[in-house]
Amino acid sequence: MALILGLGGAYKHDSSACLVRDGRIVAFAEEERFGRVKHNRGSRSCSLSAAWCLSRAGVRLPDVEAVVIAFNPHWPDPAHDSVDDPDLIAAYLDPRHFGGHRPQRLEIVEHHLAHAASAFYCSGFDEAAVLVVDGYGDGVTTSIGHGGPRGITFTRQYPYDQSLGWFYEAVTRHIGLGDFTSAGKTMGLAGYGEPRYDLEFLRTTADGYEIDLTRHGPRTALTDGRGLAEFYHHYLRTCSAALTGLAGPAHRVDQHYDPAAGRMTGTPGFTRGQADLAASAQLALERSLSALARQALAGSPSRRLCVAGGVGLNCSANGMLWRTAGATDMFVQPAAGDAGCAIGAALEHARRIGDQPDARTRLTCAGLGPGFDDTAIQDTLNTYGITATEYGDDITSPVAKHLAAGRTVGWFQNGMEGGPRALGHRSILADPRTTASRDQINSVVKRREMWRPLAPSMLADAAGEYVDGLVGPADFMIVAYRASAAAHSRIPATVHVDGTLRPQLVDPANHPRYARLIADFAAETGVPVLLNTSFNHEAEPIVCTPTDALRTFFAGPLDVLALGGHLVSKSGRP
Repeated sequence: MALILGLGGAYKHDSSACLVRDGRIVAFAEEERFGRVKHNRGSRSCSLSAAWCLSRAGVRLPDVEAVVIAFNPHWPDPAHDSVDDPDLIAAYLDPRHFGGHRPQRLEIVEHHLAHAASAFYCSGFDEAAVLVVDGYGDGVTTSIGHGGPRGITFTRQYPYDQSLGWFYEAVTRHIGLGDFTSAGKTMGLAGYGEPRYDLEFLRTTADGYEIDLTRHGPRTALTDGRGLAEFYHHYLRTCSAALTGLAGPAHRVDQHYDPAAGRMTGTPGFTRGQADLAASAQLALERSLSALARQALAGSPSRRLCVAGGVGLNCSANGMLWRTAGATDMFVQPAAGDAGCAIGAALEHARRIGDQPDARTRLTCAGLGPGFDDTAIQDTLNTYGITATEYGDDITSPVAKHLAAGRTVGWFQNGMEGGPRALGHRSILADPRTTASRDQINSVVKRREMWRPLAPSMLADAAGEYVDGLVGPADFMIVAYRASAAAHSRIPATVHVDGTLRPQLVDPANHPRYARLIADFAAETGVPVLLNTSFNHEAEPIVCTPTDALRTFFAGPLDVLALGGHLVSKSGRP
């Protein structure tokens, strides 16, 4: 019985931990949810998430057979099997959190292999084509290959100067929306524009794509790992020069701190040029990904496709892949970014030591993190002197009535989700029948751009009514589909301006209480769908603990909070 601890956060963001026993995931969580620093930026530490994973399994760090990281610290030298640098080990796992214990070494799984493993070994497929696209990792930015009984092999990899992830980040920065953590804003804004700019420096080829920025700046090569930061900033500057020639200079959002509102305010709208540039970048990205996916499928005996890497979080592109790449089935890792590398690193090491289960099962529920029963929740309420009404399993009925009456609800249940999408465990919920719900959540609750799309959670048998065409993967709100006429008319708050929605089909076996809530809402309204977004505001990670949920609830404009079987209102605050 092998216990393997995988760690994410190779490049000082999105740290995470995953514990695997006998080739199966026992626990997975992201460091940001514990430390409350979004993306855990600037740190490789996985100490809090790893400590929780070990606690979940009732083991200590010395009980773990191997600790595995998802990058090659020796790059550009070839990867060794392991690393014993005590400073690097302490950066990942602070001994103070583990009774003074520090592992003697960390096993190494190269970055893109960890990404690929996180998707393939969670897909339930015995064989599949594999596509990994991100910003950068161990000198590689894009990988295509095949997964099978003997593991994963790559047939082609693109070097760092061909980064589609960095290209999309450069567009995000040029538009004025932020850095790589804000790429989802560009994806949402693209729906409002027309792809009228010819991004000639990103060309689709017969077998993939090519980025050529030589017309827009001096060619610079990255010769060793120490020059990564310099090359990265050079790449972004050169992309920005190319974009300036096409669409004008970079946009800067005029924002300032409003002490009366207690938050940043400014101009969260957009110009036609910004939207058109976003649409042009989205189209260029989708064309490149489609060519890559077709190439991956052509080189694989399987017509099934697995997707991972930070670019795999682009729901619109995933929807395009489902419609056009020719895959018969597709699995996108819900934690497709670097956090998911903890999963892949642990599962790939399990394969290497022959500790895989005979039959793989598909990951259909991302609720692998901390959960709290009603006793623990009551203890928290008592600690803060907060009164609540206890309903237990009957909590769904009063919550459905609140939602049907147009109120916004914080919904805190079961194990915390992994990945950036809330899936009915740490969610903010509202009535999908009116766009006023969407606007209320964006402008008042989440305090973000009004044009950001929100997603529907629906009972599985409702997909035929609200989704146009054949529905593929829809467990994790990570694939966009065409909305049906019924969706446009009955659940308009969940339909984006481009006519798509990214549904979660709720399986009662995985989400029993959430499925009952949707059914109760349907009994009230005739609509078996809820508007769902993550339980947090713009500047914080998704809530993890009951204390986090209470803090966000009382600090913001949510109407009620369903905390396990307890219903909390603002009047319950002392």
